[in-house]
Amino acid sequence: MDRQSFEALLSTGEFEAPERPPTLDTITAADLQKKDLPPIKFIVDKLLSVGLNILASPPKYGKSWMVLALCLAVASGGRFLGYMTNQCGCLYLALEDSQRRLKTRMNKLLAGKPAPAGFHFATVASPIDGGLFAELEDFLKKHPDTGLIVVDTLQRVRGASHGKEGAYAADYREVGALKAFADQHNVALLLVHHLRKMKDDGDPFNMISGTNGIMGAADTTMVLTKEKRGDSNATFSVVGRDVESSDTVLRFNKDTCYWENLGDADFVAELQARRDYQESPVVKTIKKLLEQSPEGWSGTAQQLLDAGRFIARTSLALNARDLSSKLKGLGKPLFDYDGIVYERKSNGSGGGKHTFSYMGTQFEELEQTEIDPFSEG
Repeated sequence: MDRQSFEALLSTGEFEAPERPPTLDTITAADLQKKDLPPIKFIVDKLLSVGLNILASPPKYGKSWMVLALCLAVASGGRFLGYMTNQCGCLYLALEDSQRRLKTRMNKLLAGKPAPAGFHFATVASPIDGGLFAELEDFLKKHPDTGLIVVDTLQRVRGASHGKEGAYAADYREVGALKAFADQHNVALLLVHHLRKMKDDGDPFNMISGTNGIMGAADTTMVLTKEKRGDSNATFSVVGRDVESSDTVLRFNKDTCYWENLGDADFVAELQARRDYQESPVVKTIKKLLEQSPEGWSGTAQQLLDAGRFIARTSLALNARDLSSKLKGLGKPLFDYDGIVYERKSNGSGGGKHTFSYMGTQFEELEQTEIDPFSEG
């Protein structure tokens, strides 16, 4: 017994245990290696796991349609974007919607089918520092089968700033508290969030509104981006601690209001590039000229432009210079897709001839009068 405890015992008759110094709760590598740990619980296989998840995109991109479809799929045990789900109860905090809008959208997605059991909505909730966790605790006690909670949007539940606390610290504190709640209750918590207007082609995750503290506290982050707002296709980028990073192409079906998974972004881009190549009036013109002259074709950009008006029934470019610029980017796809070798021979005065021949063909330049690019044969 130290002196402080002894004096407390003399004056109050109660023993005051000395404060223990703080210690770290550690585990050896050998013990960790032997420890039996449960597998990660996925709500959506390979995509959405227990813990904190973020879905971000610019406003009015269709995030709410996506998360509504997610909840319907999880509550019914159906598929989401082609992924298997593990059926469980869902709570959707649709804090920017009304019950009328939710009903209309849900009925559109269900297309006459009854709503699944175990799926609950709320359009009002308290902020993080004003009772949100108590409300969620109460809900989980009443509905213990709940495995997915969606908060749409994060901004609607953010609390007041703490004095001189920096933006990063505030973001990490609030999102970290939400993660701690999800981990403690073994549920997947999905926060719907926005992207900044400033585009970042190198890393779409840099576009998430707020500081890196938001993404830093999350287990999985998903971002939905488009080249242009009016595009039908969007890139769905995913990165996380327990999921493989991926980029897939999604398309919003305006008839069904479901997002459809078109596949890996690189694969889809390659398919689109090949489709664009095959539909190119320039390519069609070149291939037709080689069909007429298997030994090869050579001519100026203006001659190719003139040929295109007859063969492709359209203007290949604004002018000869514009066509020459287009041809620079066609060299590789012409060779890769059709084995066509393209060469440009300059005449030293800014002009020159463009030569096309199939790989393996010994092309000898002929007088242009010997080749009729406009013949139908």
